[in-house]
Amino acid sequence: MTYTKMQTFLEYVNVRKHNKEWQFMGDGYLPLSPSILKEFEVDVKNVYHVTTIKGLQKLAKLQGKRVDVAGFTRGSKGISKGLLNDGEILTTLDGKSSVEFENDVNTRTDRNGIRWLSPNGNVSKRLNARIFQFGQKIFPKIIKHFDIPSKGLGSMLKYDVGNWIHDKDGKTKRKFIKFYHQEAKKIINSKLIKAMQIDISYEPSSVMNFNHNEILIHDFKIKNSKLIRSSDPDKAEDMWNRAANAGMTQFDVIDAADVEKL
Repeated sequence: MTYTKMQTFLEYVNVRKHNKEWQFMGDGYLPLSPSILKEFEVDVKNVYHVTTIKGLQKLAKLQGKRVDVAGFTRGSKGISKGLLNDGEILTTLDGKSSVEFENDVNTRTDRNGIRWLSPNGNVSKRLNARIFQFGQKIFPKIIKHFDIPSKGLGSMLKYDVGNWIHDKDGKTKRKFIKFYHQEAKKIINSKLIKAMQIDISYEPSSVMNFNHNEILIHDFKIKNSKLIRSSDPDKAEDMWNRAANAGMTQFDVIDAADVEKL
C-alpha cells in the first residue's frame, strides 16, 4: 500500500493557496464542506491533530470556526513511522464533526479550507469508483445548466467541464462554484456517506494496523498540546530549540513511537 505523509498544518495552509475549488470541481472532486454535511454533524471529543510549533499558533486562530482540520482518534504504525517526520505538536481537540472515516483518506484542501475527495486518490480503488460515480451524476447537470458544448460520454465529461471553466471570468466561475455546491448537496446524503465509509474500511486485515482513522473536525477548542519527541536525536534537538524560542518548553512531552498506541 502506498502511504502519503500527513501534511502539517503549516504545509496545509501554504498548499491550499494553490488549490482552487473550481479546479477540483472541474475534475469531479466530492466536497466535504461543513455546510453540505451539516445534517450529519455530531459532537466529538478527544480528537488528535498533528502540527508544527508554528502551525499551533495558526490552529489556535481557527478555534470556533467552521473550517475542518483532519484529526484521528486511533493511532497506527503509519502515524509513528510516516506522519511525524515534521510533526512537533500533538493537540487534543473537542468540537464538531460531520464525517469520520475508518482509515486515512488523504483529503485535499482548497484555498478556502474546504476538504475534497478525489476520484484518483491512492487510498481505496472502491472509493475512487464511488467519487467517479458522483462526477457522472453532477457533470451532466452542469453541462445542461451552463449550456456547455459536449459530445463526451463517461469519463470524457470531466474534460468538457474542465476545459470550459478553465479560462472563464471570475463572475462565471463564482456562478459555477455556487451551482456545483448546490447540486453536490442534493447528491451527498447519509446513504452515500455510509457507502464511502464501507469503501474506505474495505482493506486487507494485514494492513489495518498501519492505518489510523480520519475525522474532519471544526468549531473546535484546543484542550491540550504536547511536544512530540522524535527518535532521531537531531530532529528532537531542533524541536526543543524551536519550542524554547516559542516559549513552549513547559508543555508535556510524548514520544513519536507512542502516538501509534493512542
